[in-house]
Amino acid sequence: MASSRSPSPLKIPKIPRKLSLPSLRRRSSTREDSGRRSSAVPVSPYGSDSKESWGNAPLPPFLKKSRPDVFNTFIDLEWQQRDRLNAGLQQSSPPSQWLRTHGPGDPVVRNRYANVEPFESNRIKLKVSEGENDYINASPIVLGNRRYISTQGPKESSVSHFYHMLANETSNTSVVVMLTQTHENNREKCFPYWPSGQDGPGFEMRLLPDTEDQEEGFEGTVSLISTTEDTAAKCTIRRLRLKSRTRRKDETQEPAWEQKEIVHLLFGGWPDFAIPEGDDRQALMQLINLSRKLNAFAPPPRDTSFPPAHIDCSTPAMTDELNPRIVHCSAGVGRSGTFIALDHLLTLLDAGRLDDVPADIDPIAETVDRLRQQRMMMVQGDTQFFFLYDALREAWVNRWHQRQQSLNQSAA
Repeated sequence: MASSRSPSPLKIPKIPRKLSLPSLRRRSSTREDSGRRSSAVPVSPYGSDSKESWGNAPLPPFLKKSRPDVFNTFIDLEWQQRDRLNAGLQQSSPPSQWLRTHGPGDPVVRNRYANVEPFESNRIKLKVSEGENDYINASPIVLGNRRYISTQGPKESSVSHFYHMLANETSNTSVVVMLTQTHENNREKCFPYWPSGQDGPGFEMRLLPDTEDQEEGFEGTVSLISTTEDTAAKCTIRRLRLKSRTRRKDETQEPAWEQKEIVHLLFGGWPDFAIPEGDDRQALMQLINLSRKLNAFAPPPRDTSFPPAHIDCSTPAMTDELNPRIVHCSAGVGRSGTFIALDHLLTLLDAGRLDDVPADIDPIAETVDRLRQQRMMMVQGDTQFFFLYDALREAWVNRWHQRQQSLNQSAA
């Protein structure tokens, strides 16, 4: 059964709500005048309120926003999310795009948390026979030309669903980024879904349809190839081999077994509902780069229907970006959303696409909004939202100093 205790959004201060939400490009005077601030906001080495933190670096306006302004922006995003979730509860024709999952079987029992589900209009569907339960708590995510699948940490009962998804939604090399420990504070956050050693038999899986028909279903094995430690990214790299096939009752021939390699990156320096601190912050940036590089070697997946047609992919994907990275924490929204947002924003920064952003545009807020339109609760809590500004500001300053050094060396 789904857990009754689950991640919950920030408790919003009781302040007057306007009938229409203010634009993300404007500051809400009503909420700013209320003087409300989050007590959970961390002290950052690059705090927005002091120019001493970035020296002479010419930051864009959105990275100069004060802490209260950033907090008000987050409150606006929280209200927008509540509006979407409320709209999904209303009966309408046609159904709202924010409708939560329904369909064959009981999706609730497959959820790790009772209040975190994908939108029905934007979810990964397992490849099963018509009428069977195709549910997995996973959402396809598109930001610019990058593709991801954000999903919950597998439960013991859903390990087969997880590998079934990998078998069909990724190329013959899958990159999985795991951003949680298996247990935190004596509670399971994710079932350890990989073999413990190379000498063992590995995992054997059998996913039968709800009819318990022994003649069809997904089946496979997972074996461990190698385990290494990356000190810069502070992560454990496991290379796994998935051997699987899907048998269907109406097929006359026995289906062939297929194999693919899975590169599994386990980063344990990020507590739930919080942000990486100290050396773990720099390690996270290395992890983002590492996952990109590993995914660059993956060919395109066979199924080219990703992303779904209703998601606007603003920039055509390059060949090495067609393979979606699988990103999960425990619920698949907080740390996962923050990781995906950072990867996208740092890509824009490196490409120079944030150099001339107009003063009324906030790419961070717009990125989080686009994420939440594809999966609820992405980037969970004001602490993670502030972290996006701090991390991007630090990356901006570092890039500016590197450019200055290059210019000085060229002039010497």
